[in-house]
Amino acid sequence: MKTIYTIILTSVLLIANHQLHAQAAVSDVGAGIQREALWTQEKGILSKMNWYNLLIKALNGDIKGLTGELLGIDQELLDAVENVSGLIKDYKRIQETRQMLGKILDIYTEKVPRLIQDHNFTPQQAAAILQAFDIILTDSRDLVTEVLNTITIDKAFLMDDKARYDVINGIYRQVHRHYGTICYLYNKILYASYMKSYQLGDLKTFAFYYSLYETS
Repeated sequence: MKTIYTIILTSVLLIANHQLHAQAAVSDVGAGIQREALWTQEKGILSKMNWYNLLIKALNGDIKGLTGELLGIDQELLDAVENVSGLIKDYKRIQETRQMLGKILDIYTEKVPRLIQDHNFTPQQAAAILQAFDIILTDSRDLVTEVLNTITIDKAFLMDDKARYDVINGIYRQVHRHYGTICYLYNKILYASYMKSYQLGDLKTFAFYYSLYETS
């Protein structure tokens, strides 16, 4: 991950964490509406999710119905992707990569909305959280393009076993780093909410909200 990218994320976290310790819990209806609107009306973060789905399809050998225009690549590269994805889809590392991409999608579709609407955060903090995840998603297109270019260097994937493994393992490691960054950011923000609940003596509400245990 680029140094400037790390600095931006760290700065956003430090600002959000500082504000969190300086303010009381937010519970009014108006603020809740603002937080919900942040998620439901934010256009960029949901549209960029499509890039993960496209990459999963490409690694699954199932790109029927996709066009070069939709992928942002030319037809020649799309044909190469179709040829190669069918050859590599059964590799264990590719399966692990697809699973990791699925976990990334789960964080954005299931977990990030909870953070945005967490009453421990003010609307301003929720906006900073959304911005932090949006920064990561801005990298998604570059990641997808790089992976597609990597697997189509050799259009027929005609390389020796070591070279083939190195390419596939390189894809896995790229996605793994991306996943690690997202998990780190999510866990840091979740911990900030936990600490706020701890200070207020209300860990039970925190646990119920994040479904850490079920009601009896």
